[in-house]
Amino acid sequence: MTARPNLVLGDELARAEADLEQARERVASSISALRDEVARQADWRRWLSRHPVISVGGALALGFWLGARRRPHHLEIGGRR
Repeated sequence: MTARPNLVLGDELARAEADLEQARERVASSISALRDEVARQADWRRWLSRHPVISVGGALALGFWLGARRRPHHLEIGGRR
């Protein structure tokens, strides 16, 4: 009669291992899909190609801002300090 409990325990163990393997595969698949989506969302070239007007406007604004920072603001009239 001891063979029956061992057989049941073995079946339950095999089912649990199969369930665990399926869970691992689902997690691996989810991680892979998440990695692909993050890479797609973080692709700056794609974003620039989808928003060209905003990209050019942002580049112009940044250029004006950087240029204004380098220009001396304390010059008096006539070029004297």
